[in-house]
Amino acid sequence: MFKKGSKLYSITKFKCPSCHEGDLYKSSLASMQGIYNMHESCPKCNQDYQKEPGFYWGAMYIGYGLSSAYMLSAMMLCIFVFNFTVNQSFATAIAGGVLFVPLIARLARAIWINIYVKYKPSSLNS
Repeated sequence: MFKKGSKLYSITKFKCPSCHEGDLYKSSLASMQGIYNMHESCPKCNQDYQKEPGFYWGAMYIGYGLSSAYMLSAMMLCIFVFNFTVNQSFATAIAGGVLFVPLIARLARAIWINIYVKYKPSSLNS
C-alpha cells in the first residue's frame, strides 16, 4: 500500500508523482526554509511540477478538507474522550492546528499533483 509505485507512497514521502524518486520539496519542514519551497521540476526525471500558472490553487480545497477533518476529529476527541468543555476543546484544536498548517499545506499540494500526474516506472522515464 505504501510501496513505491503507489499514490500513497508519493504523497506521504513527498516524492515525484512520476518517478517516485525525486523530492517535491527542496527542504524538510524542520528546516524552516518555507512551506512551499518546491522544486520547479523533478531532479531525477525532470517532471514539471509547475504545470501552469495557478496550478496549486486547487490544492486549497484539499487543504480545507484536511484541516476541517483535523479540527472535527480534535474537537470530538477533546470533548468525548478528555471531557473538555467546548471552549477548551476549541482552544486545544486551534493550538494544535497552528502546528499542523505547514504539514497540511504540503500534503494538499502533494495530493493535488498526484491527481494529475501518473506514475511511470523508471524504465519508461528515460
